Formats: sequence, C-alpha cells, structure tokens
Amino acid sequence: MIPYHNRKQIEGMLPTSPLIFGKIVSVDPDERLVKVELEPWGNETGWCRCLKDTFYPIESGTGIYEPRFPYKSGQEVLVAQVQGTNGSGQYVVLGLIDQGEVAEQ
Repeated sequence: MIPYHNRKQIEGMLPTSPLIFGKIVSVDPDERLVKVELEPWGNETGWCRCLKDTFYPIESGTGIYEPRFPYKSGQEVLVAQVQGTNGSGQYVVLGLIDQGEVAEQ
C-alpha cells in the first residue's frame, strides 16, 4: 500500500482531462478568435485560437467555396487546455458541438 502523502504526490503528477465543454461568449471574426465560458465553472477564457480545420466551405456566390469562420456567441464548443513546459497554458477551441446548426449557417 502506498502511503497517503506519496499517493497525493503521484495523483498530482497524473494528467487530468484537458478537454472542457464551453459556450462562446464573444467572437472576433477578423482575427478568428473566440472567448469561451467554461462549463461547469462559468470562468471566462481570454481570446482563444481555433483549429483551422473547423472552418468549413460555403459558396461565396461566385461558385467558389471559401472557408468561413463558423463561430457565433451562444454556441457550445469543445475546448482543450494546452500546458506549456514552463507551466503557462492556453485554451484552443477544437470545434463546435453538433446541435444541427452548421447546416443553418
């Protein structure tokens, strides 16, 4: 049996889930950044970058499909917390949670 203080130290070294659900509270489409309210805590992130592959093509009217920034306030997203080696971290939006809204955009 591992002593309690050693067990707590080991637990502190184990990774916790870096994936978090959140709701978009602010969007900067020009810079392609969003702010997210993290669930269930309600903490708001700073400006987060989004994975490029989450942009999807929409016909521009000229028959050319261009990638569009799909994020809007109120949408639910999956967010990853990425930790740097120096202990700093940032959030990255991995994509929208499917609510049937992509087809409506």
